[in-house]
Amino acid sequence: MSDQVLADFYRKLAAMLDTGMAPTRCLDTLSGQSPGPLRRALIRMRDDISGGSDLATAAASHPRVIRPLHVQLLRAGERSGSMTVILKRLADALEKAYRVRKAFVGKLIYPVLLVHAAIFIPAVVKWLGPGGTAATAIKHILMSLIPLYIVSAVLVFGIGKLRKIGALRLIMDGVVSNIPVVGRAYLNIAIARFVQTLELLYVAGVNMRESVATATQGTGNAWIESRLKRADLYLAEGEDVGTALGRTGVFNPMVQSMIATGVESGQLDEMLRRVGDQAEHDAVTSIDRLAVVMPFLLYFVVMIAVGAMILSMWGAHFSQINDLLK
Repeated sequence: MSDQVLADFYRKLAAMLDTGMAPTRCLDTLSGQSPGPLRRALIRMRDDISGGSDLATAAASHPRVIRPLHVQLLRAGERSGSMTVILKRLADALEKAYRVRKAFVGKLIYPVLLVHAAIFIPAVVKWLGPGGTAATAIKHILMSLIPLYIVSAVLVFGIGKLRKIGALRLIMDGVVSNIPVVGRAYLNIAIARFVQTLELLYVAGVNMRESVATATQGTGNAWIESRLKRADLYLAEGEDVGTALGRTGVFNPMVQSMIATGVESGQLDEMLRRVGDQAEHDAVTSIDRLAVVMPFLLYFVVMIAVGAMILSMWGAHFSQINDLLK
């Protein structure tokens, strides 16, 4: 289920619960306004709650619609009596994640167009060159695009399959996280997810060790998760959350200082919110930098390809001239 659909559902559910409506009535009303998979899940959740289940337990039966991490947040909200707060903040977090992903996809459009330009421009050069024909140009385009699409499809689906294997996921995330520019964007997105989830759990009244452990599962980055898990050991030794998170090596000095200040001032929730906002801003900035670097590299590739074609054309012309002079 997409972030946007879930965010809309959580926000509406929070508003309805805030008015004192029973959860069953809320779900019944929202099921009529939701798309297929969510609608079916809400109807079953309504029936489960009518049978005696609580909202989190009912939601846990639909992991393809309500994510396991969200179920834990709902359960924390039920325990602490802050369900509406959790739902609103969860909707905010999902909307932020959607904006970051939308920014990333938007920045990819131009590089993708450049890749296609790198294929079509040489094809036109071949067509207009000595002995060139439309068939030659079409053959060049097809011979370039078909392998490109096949490789792209294999990468997308293959990586998704490989990431389901724990050890490979850890290695792959570690490699990507340490690639210049790309890795920084990937890390900032994971850190933003962690901090936003941690802040949600903290506001819900969940103890810090459980909050850190749960938030760690929501980063989407196995390499970051493996490092953040160390924080549990430091918390068990009696360290405060600022020191424990700082010793993982995931956060930069500024973030460590902000979290430590939040602990000292007793305003950790507000400081975590600010850290999450900063991490989101850093992620968008990293994506912007990536959007600058990628077109430059593609321009370079296109220039080389076109230059090679032009040299080849002039070489053919010079050969014809030499043949005429002989």
